[in-house]
Amino acid sequence: MNLSPLQLTDYFLTHLSLDSNPEFNSAKPADDPVEYLTVVPGCDASDYKEEQGSEWLVSLEITQTIPEGVNLPYSFALHMYGFVLASPHLEGAMLKRTVHANGPAMLFGAAREIIRAATGRGPWPAVIIPSTNFLTGLPPLEPPPAKQQPKAAPAKKSHPKKITRKPKTR
Repeated sequence: MNLSPLQLTDYFLTHLSLDSNPEFNSAKPADDPVEYLTVVPGCDASDYKEEQGSEWLVSLEITQTIPEGVNLPYSFALHMYGFVLASPHLEGAMLKRTVHANGPAMLFGAAREIIRAATGRGPWPAVIIPSTNFLTGLPPLEPPPAKQQPKAAPAKKSHPKKITRKPKTR
């Protein structure tokens, strides 16, 4: 087994609120929650640095609101933070991109379970929020500078073989 270059070393909630929707009609299909769900990730390098790698403070806010007339069972808000330790071999743009994409994704798994557990104790079925992609909005990685390749000797021209068919035998 190989360890991931990022390790979530700790996480904690700073806010959790949950309201059941008394207007929710369980006889009707629930509306698509994606339109009403907001996920806001954040990342900052922490002051902690040593030969073991760099530590980052990662944040995640997830909220779901229920506008009037929308059939969703719960509204909720969750704010959490986590500490992510990045391997020393990650550096520069690759380090920043890796932490900004994967740090919030690591917290998202924990947040998803917290929301499922909290809504599972309410009057309506438990909510499992849809998965998301934290790569969107990140700048693309710049390709490494091209190394100067020595000029290769010109390739020999090859003459294609003449393809002949075998005579048909009966």
